[in-house]
Amino acid sequence: MKMTERECITLALRHQDTPWVPAADTCQDSCIPTVLEEGARGYGITEDWFGVKYLLRPDQPGPMPVESEPRIEDITTWRDVVTFPNLDDYDWEGCAARDTAQWDRKNKLSNVILINGMFESLHMFCGFENALCNIITDEDASADFMGAMADYKIEVIRRVKKYYNADKIQFHDDYANNSSLFMDIPRWRRLIRPHLKRVIDATHECGMYYEHHSCGMIRDLVGELTELGVDALNPVQLQNDPLRLKQTYGDRLTIAGGFDNQGCLDRVDATEEELKDSLRATLEAMAPGGKWIARVSFLDKSRDQLWLDVLDAYNRPLKERMGVAPTRHTASGKDLYDLSKRTGSTKIR
Repeated sequence: MKMTERECITLALRHQDTPWVPAADTCQDSCIPTVLEEGARGYGITEDWFGVKYLLRPDQPGPMPVESEPRIEDITTWRDVVTFPNLDDYDWEGCAARDTAQWDRKNKLSNVILINGMFESLHMFCGFENALCNIITDEDASADFMGAMADYKIEVIRRVKKYYNADKIQFHDDYANNSSLFMDIPRWRRLIRPHLKRVIDATHECGMYYEHHSCGMIRDLVGELTELGVDALNPVQLQNDPLRLKQTYGDRLTIAGGFDNQGCLDRVDATEEELKDSLRATLEAMAPGGKWIARVSFLDKSRDQLWLDVLDAYNRPLKERMGVAPTRHTASGKDLYDLSKRTGSTKIR
C-alpha cells in the first residue's frame, strides 16, 4: 500500500523519519473555525464576542487591538468586565460542515488553528505594555485571567474534536520578541506553564496532536515545551538555531519550520533565485533524518507557488523511490489568517 501525505506527516509528528519532506501546505487541511467570533470581524474597527476592539486595514498584514480602548483597564477587576460566551449557543455543526467541506481526510491531516492563547489574550484585552506591567505588579490576577482563558480554550478544543473531528490543534501563544523572552523563565513557569499544560493534556485526551506556535527567540523555552508534551513547534525562526534544536529534542519534539523568513523570504527585494536558494538550503539542512515538517508562511502570498515548486522538485526523487507518483502542487492563494471576511454572528440561540 502506497503512503499518503497524511501518513507521511503523521510519521513526522511521531518524531520518526519520513520518506519525503512533509509540508504544512501539502499534507494537511487547515482552518480557523468560523464559529469562533474572536479577533477582527472585518475591516475597520470591529468588536469580537469578548468586547475587544480591533483595527484591521487592507494595507496591514493583520489586525491589532485598539489599545486606546482596552477591554481590561484594571487587571484586579477583570472578572467584572469579561464575560465568556456560552459556546453551545453557536452553530458549531453548520460552521464545521462549511469549514471542512473541501477537506481530504483520507489523504491529508486535519488541522484546526486557535489564535490568541492565554498570554496573547492578556495583551489583546489590556494592551501590550499594560499586560507586561500586570504580570510584574499583579501575578495573581494575571494568572487568574490566564487560567480562566485556558478553561475556555479547553472547552473550545473539546468542541473542535466533536464537530470538526480534527487530527491536530495548532495553538497560538507568543512568548518572545525577536531577541528575548517577554518574561523571565521562573515567571513563565508560574504564570503560564500550569495552564498550558492543561490545554496540551486536554488536546491529547481528545485524541489530537498538539502543535504550538510561538514566534521570536524562544530557544530557552523549548525544553520546557518539550516536557509539557508539545508534539510540534512552529515557526522556529533562525535565531533559535532550528537544526540544533532538532538534533537536541527531535526524538520528543517535531520542528515545523526553521526557514529564513526575516533574512530572505519576506524581503521585498529578494530575487527569485535568492528565494529558491534559501528554501533549498533549509530543505537540505533540516530534512535528513525526518522528525521535521516544512512550514513556510510568506507575508507575500504570491510567493507560495515558488515554494511549492521548490518543494515538489526536492521531493520528486524521494517519492519515486517509494513508488508514489510525484505531484505538482498548486498554491491556493488563500490566507488562513485573513479575518477580513469574518462578519456577522454565528449564534443560533
